[in-house]
Amino acid sequence: MDRISPYYQILKEKIPLIDLRSPGEFKKGAFPQSVNFPILKDDERARVGKTYKHQGKDAAIKMGHKLVSNEIKEIRIHTWIDFIQDHPTTRIYCARGGLRSKIAQTWLRDRGLNVKRISGGYKLLRNTAINILDSAENDNKKWIILGGKTGTGKTNILNRLISTIDLEELANHRGSAFGKTDSAQPSQINFEHSLAIHYLNHSGNTLFLEDESRTIGRVAIPNSWYGRMRLSKWVLIDIPLEERIQNIQIEYIDKPLNVGVPKTDLLLSLRSSLFKIQKRLGHELFMSIRTKIDNAFLDPKSHSHYDWIHDLLTLYYDRLYDYQISSKMGRCIYRSETSGVVDYLTNLDSE
Repeated sequence: MDRISPYYQILKEKIPLIDLRSPGEFKKGAFPQSVNFPILKDDERARVGKTYKHQGKDAAIKMGHKLVSNEIKEIRIHTWIDFIQDHPTTRIYCARGGLRSKIAQTWLRDRGLNVKRISGGYKLLRNTAINILDSAENDNKKWIILGGKTGTGKTNILNRLISTIDLEELANHRGSAFGKTDSAQPSQINFEHSLAIHYLNHSGNTLFLEDESRTIGRVAIPNSWYGRMRLSKWVLIDIPLEERIQNIQIEYIDKPLNVGVPKTDLLLSLRSSLFKIQKRLGHELFMSIRTKIDNAFLDPKSHSHYDWIHDLLTLYYDRLYDYQISSKMGRCIYRSETSGVVDYLTNLDSE
């Protein structure tokens, strides 16, 4: 991986970027350090594109200048200038580093601002991010994957380490049917961009990752990464069921309620999550767990969540993970409870 490439440095150092593409283009994929101040809005871009198709390039350019002129032009230029004055190292780009960014650069130069333009545009930066991700297949780092049954606190353990990348945090999802957060997940492209930047800034000799399925919510781990994870050494955390039930209650019940999530909203969210795995649970088990969830929230005599968490773990998640554990034990280099795993990984982290 050519870490001295200027484009790698733009991503690594999170140099501010003005994305001149239309809002529709920006929504499909962008970079964490970019802001969308388009030179053409979606409807304007559509009209210019239609003109280009039927009348050619010169007519399309003329149409673009007509649409973005006078007060509209001034407002957009001043929006760019305000941002650039607050972020002097800003670069600008459009889709492929073509006409839109050249025009914007000229308009800014006419106002006395010499702003660098990314000549290859978004497409070049996107390819740079993909190259960064693909390079992980053959890097010289030691990859260690932390595995364990649901509720073993894998994320909390990894957060104690320095040389880790939290895939679930980047995906804004906790990785199971119950893992949805209050805010939306990033697009697949934006997830990949964030992962590429985190990896580019990862300087340790060892990379710690949580054992994940191919997908985390609606986003997928890139093929190069998932393939490498499936071949990497594996550490297994193994704690008692009672402790796991307590961890689940703290994470999925106590924390949301403590930050003000209404009980009714939390109940509806849990029902929705359970419904996602209804077919895999089977009707009888689904109805049994749903009834126990309802009782935990609605029965004035009992607000215990133990029963439904116990059943969901032992009758569903553990059965799935038992098979996965057996298939990965050939790669397992250490197995212990929480304190043992923390000590073992901490020692690796300091090497």
